[in-house]
Amino acid sequence: IHNKDKINKKMCDNTAMNQLQTIPHKIGCFKRYQKKKTTMEHGVYYHARLKLPFRFLKREVRVWLPDSYDFHGTKRYPILYMSDGQNLVDKYLTKFGDWHLDRVVEELKKQGYPEPILVGIDSPKGGERAGIKRANELNPPFSVDLPEGPQDPIGDQFVNYICDTLKPMIDQMFFTLSDKKATGIGGSSMGGIMAFYAYLARPDIFGFSMSFSIPFFFYKEERLKSIIDSFKPSSEKNGLLAMYVGGKDSEKMFVKGTRYVKQLLEKDYGFDEDSLFYQEDLTQIHHEEAWYIYAKPALKFWLGQLKNS
Repeated sequence: IHNKDKINKKMCDNTAMNQLQTIPHKIGCFKRYQKKKTTMEHGVYYHARLKLPFRFLKREVRVWLPDSYDFHGTKRYPILYMSDGQNLVDKYLTKFGDWHLDRVVEELKKQGYPEPILVGIDSPKGGERAGIKRANELNPPFSVDLPEGPQDPIGDQFVNYICDTLKPMIDQMFFTLSDKKATGIGGSSMGGIMAFYAYLARPDIFGFSMSFSIPFFFYKEERLKSIIDSFKPSSEKNGLLAMYVGGKDSEKMFVKGTRYVKQLLEKDYGFDEDSLFYQEDLTQIHHEEAWYIYAKPALKFWLGQLKNS
């Protein structure tokens, strides 16, 4: 809970420095991110090293708060949980590039949309071995149909950690809208398949999924259908889904499976343009800059319905 006794209750409006001084250095176990070199243009970042119970290791968890966040008020914000938390708003935290989500949220705010809080869990560090861990950590708990695919998938443990451990903590420390309509999950590539699985498996928590560049090619079509059938999804139960796929270079592998799942959701489960937002751009490669471009309309789809509800 915010320690308001240590915070100047009147926000200074003279300079950006004075404004920064009124922002608490710590909120619970989260410390304010204060590195001088950053590409983040909006908001304030908090971070903490938290133990992931399924890995018995500590991992960086990052919380980004929008410019309008009032540390002394009562306004509450929708919240979007993301994998690969190091890639959200600052290119100096990652070697791959970032999604510039601080700019996306600011642009949408100017158009009258609610601003979400972003919570990101970093991917494992350490080269090729970390890549294998990440693939297993984010893949749903189903054996894959490709021998080179993730062989020890624990995506259910990752998702349940967010739902049952991290989310209650975040809801206590920050001013969040905790209901499912205002709670989203997002990611790309392995993070995209995790976000899609979370949307199906935990409709009690998530009412929106931003699932980008999903590696459905791990599964044959019949297998995909049986997996999705087992969850019996519906827009009434699961809420809103935004899917994106590119189509250039390695991203070509992602197109067929994504199109198949889209058609399956529409044909067998009655998803339509009010519940399923689909984006495809065959000129785009598998990269954060592409996900940045298409995050804006995807978030607009979700936040627009929150705005109008």
